[in-house]
Amino acid sequence: DARLFANPFDMSDMAWRKDGRGFTFEYNQRGHQVFRVIEVDGTTGAARAVISEEPKTFFYYRASSANLQNGKKYRYDLADGREVIWMSERDGWNHLYLIDGASGAVKNQITKGAWPVRHVVKVDETKRQLWFSAGGMNAGTDPYFQHYYRINFDGTGLTPLTTTDANHVVEFSSDMTYFVDHY
Repeated sequence: DARLFANPFDMSDMAWRKDGRGFTFEYNQRGHQVFRVIEVDGTTGAARAVISEEPKTFFYYRASSANLQNGKKYRYDLADGREVIWMSERDGWNHLYLIDGASGAVKNQITKGAWPVRHVVKVDETKRQLWFSAGGMNAGTDPYFQHYYRINFDGTGLTPLTTTDANHVVEFSSDMTYFVDHY
């Protein structure tokens, strides 16, 4: 049943779950006002929307990056899709959410405030932390300056990694314990 993904502008490649229970793909409806992460049951063929974005204006479907000119879409499946880290403007600002992969419900909003997340640099599933860039978080500074932060999946422990009033570009070590800050 293709009702959840009728009239596509684009659909991503299918990605099978590691346990074989089904596959997912991303669907962007023509007009860019509906964007869904669809999961199809591998046994029954039944489709369901794990995530559905239906903004009043449009969904900016290009993938996020540290570059200001790139998009606002980010998805990271945890534990074979049992949870999803998802970037959304559903509160009016571009933020990160932890989504329950079985129900599609928001478990919690990871980042929040009157500032946008720009890009996720790394996700550590074991520590349940992520590293990201954002702009406009520091009052009285240029909101276009890009700074880097670490935060726990539950929204606690927000830690700034860059503090100088500048536009930062960082390079992290493979284990994320050290970084080089270029500004």
